[in-house]
Amino acid sequence: MPIRPTPLALLPAAARNAARRFAKDEHGSLMILSLQILLVMLICTGIAIDFVRQEERRTLIQNTIDRAALASASLRQTLDPRTVALDYLAKAGLADLSADPIVTEGLHQEWRRVEISVKDTMGTMFGPLLGINSLTASAATTAEESIGNVEISLVLDISGSMNDSVWVSGSKRKKVYSTRLDLLKPAAQNFVKTMFDMVQPADAPPGRLSVSIVPYNQQVVLGDDLAAAYTLSADTSGGTKLRTCVDLHDADFTSTVIDPDTTLQRTMFGDSFDFFGRNYRVNTYTWLENCDERNDETGVYQGYADVLAFSNDYQKLYNKIENLKADGNTAIDFGAKWGVALLDPKTQPVLNKLKSNSLVSPDLSGRPFKYATDKTATDISMKVLVLMTDGMNTLSYSTKLPYRTGPSGLKSKKSATSIGEVNVSWYGDVIKDDTYKALYYYEPGHYPPYYSFATDSWVNYSGTLYDITYDTLWKTKGFTLQYVLQYYLGVPHNNAYTLYQQMALQSEGTDKDTNLSRICAAAKAEGVTVFTIGVDAPSGVDGLLSGCATKRTAYYDVTSNELTTAFASIAASINALRLTN
Repeated sequence: MPIRPTPLALLPAAARNAARRFAKDEHGSLMILSLQILLVMLICTGIAIDFVRQEERRTLIQNTIDRAALASASLRQTLDPRTVALDYLAKAGLADLSADPIVTEGLHQEWRRVEISVKDTMGTMFGPLLGINSLTASAATTAEESIGNVEISLVLDISGSMNDSVWVSGSKRKKVYSTRLDLLKPAAQNFVKTMFDMVQPADAPPGRLSVSIVPYNQQVVLGDDLAAAYTLSADTSGGTKLRTCVDLHDADFTSTVIDPDTTLQRTMFGDSFDFFGRNYRVNTYTWLENCDERNDETGVYQGYADVLAFSNDYQKLYNKIENLKADGNTAIDFGAKWGVALLDPKTQPVLNKLKSNSLVSPDLSGRPFKYATDKTATDISMKVLVLMTDGMNTLSYSTKLPYRTGPSGLKSKKSATSIGEVNVSWYGDVIKDDTYKALYYYEPGHYPPYYSFATDSWVNYSGTLYDITYDTLWKTKGFTLQYVLQYYLGVPHNNAYTLYQQMALQSEGTDKDTNLSRICAAAKAEGVTVFTIGVDAPSGVDGLLSGCATKRTAYYDVTSNELTTAFASIAASINALRLTN
């Protein structure tokens, strides 16, 4: 096949030379590149402008919905939260956005959460050059306001040592003294007032704050009102006023609950053994018995140690603290147990009963709320235990159930209620009357099986004998356990103290320390914030109280004169925690 000449070869020589020169000439090539770069720059700049416009609008949208959510979540505004949020968008010129605020609230208006999410589509000016006709911006926000519900159990030591005098002020020549209890009262009252000012101010919705005051010595007196909300056993003690202390056992301190559906055993003759020969026998005169709170002279029930549960009435709380009196021994574990129980959600039926009797404000419905550790809860509150003492655990006593009713082993020749009384002369001589001498004590397995109080010897007896029951000893005669053991049951074997250990429900020093640590641990495991105060307390109590507190700095080792400062610091800490939780 013949070779076809190139087009250039067909041109005249001059044209061919000109074409070759033009192909080799590089003049003007930069201009073409510059135009290409300029075009790219114009497109990029335009797209950047579109992005800036989009970011500016997204910022406007985000800021607007943030403000809208905060305003609509406020518990102080009374308008419909959704309407408030949409109005904010309209005022900002964003009414065209498709926004649907989601509002959720607590059952008792203790919190409100507002969620807003929007999606905005903005047309581009330069994007079409690249086929991008619009840009999309998304924004979302959530605002929540909580009133910071607070439930407080204020557990106050009213043992006898709170009557001790302490130096308040003055010179060496003229010192001014007061009692610890007198210094405690204004400090605790100021604490309660501060909590109302911070948590429940006058212009705030009601129901934010509830306070329970739990006075304690060797026992905790529920009082008629609170005792009626629980189920207490029959009272086997004498007198017309029912005792409202209940027995607590070691196992009770591993849980935060005192079950309102379970029958609680009333404390009976919660006195220590008569180590010092006081020879007291009648309930109202036994120095360690405070469960009936009778005035020794008038016999009138005073009620100063009764628990005040679930109150949001400042004046009522103030008066309760003002009327406290000091007496008895120290059972910090008992006070802590009841303080924690009144914070436990399972105590709601108790509050409901008190409310139905018009003893608790309807504003506190639903309390005690669930623990914050309950992640499924919609109603929660900050729960606080403030535990104050001026000493170490001492003792609490009661009488075990088998020795409250039924045959006592004592028998009488005269009748089932004929039991003589023993009088002791100034010289310590035991004076026995004829009825006392007619008594016998029967013990199976012992030979002879009867002890005669008339002859102070074991004998056989074949005549008629009437059983003396524990009910007769406690209710009819009003004897205390110590008196019965010293002059009746303990006489046949000369072992009153051994029998006392068998019959008494005892709780003493180290056992109480262990129980206090257990109940504090149980409370902290549920998220309860525990503050402890040791007032002029011995050094041996430091470890116990600091270990009970939520953290070391929540334990206040203070003098009586520093009580006001300690309570003020606790109030400030509670408020800080309430605002940050």
